Formats: sequence, structure tokens, C-alpha cells
Amino acid sequence: MNIDSNDTVAERAELHFLAALVDELMRKLHQAGVLSQAELNAVEQEVARRVGRSPRAW
Repeated sequence: MNIDSNDTVAERAELHFLAALVDELMRKLHQAGVLSQAELNAVEQEVARRVGRSPRAW
């Protein structure tokens, strides 16, 4: 049972890391002028739709 618990903690940590990485990448793309705020919001809406959550505003 400890192995499963440790796996869950590791997987959750990995997901948090990936989410933070994506946030930073999107922020840098916006700062560099690659994506507009409207485009960032469109990406967020599509992801939120796929995972069944409310989108965050950029």
C-alpha cells in the first residue's frame, strides 16, 4: 500500500510541475508577443473543456 501511496504523491508532484511549466511557457509566449491574451484565453478554454473544469482568465 505504501508503494501506491508514494506513486500517487510522485504523480501529483509531476502534474504540479508540468502545470507550472506550462504556465511559465504561456506567460513567456505572451511577453514575447507570440500569443495574444485572447489566444491564451482560447487555449485555456479548450484545455478546461477537455478536463471538465472552468477556464482561468489570462
